[in-house]
Amino acid sequence: MTLTLKQIAELAGVSRSTASRVLNQHPGVRLEVRERVLQVMREQGFHPDPIARSLAARRAGAPGAEQGAEIRSSGEGA
Repeated sequence: MTLTLKQIAELAGVSRSTASRVLNQHPGVRLEVRERVLQVMREQGFHPDPIARSLAARRAGAPGAEQGAEIRSSGEGA
């Protein structure tokens, strides 16, 4: 079974958002917390799922996802 980021966060004793910040190399996480989350990720063999990340980015309204849709739609009618 593949673990989710939420499960990694629970094992590390942090919030899901903190685990996400560690995963995305956000600078606002204390060093000891970052190391603890990374250790749990290594121990559990956690690797982010690129498909899940793509879906999450679209759901969050990431500018790249919207821009890509605009480029595809503008080229179809030409």
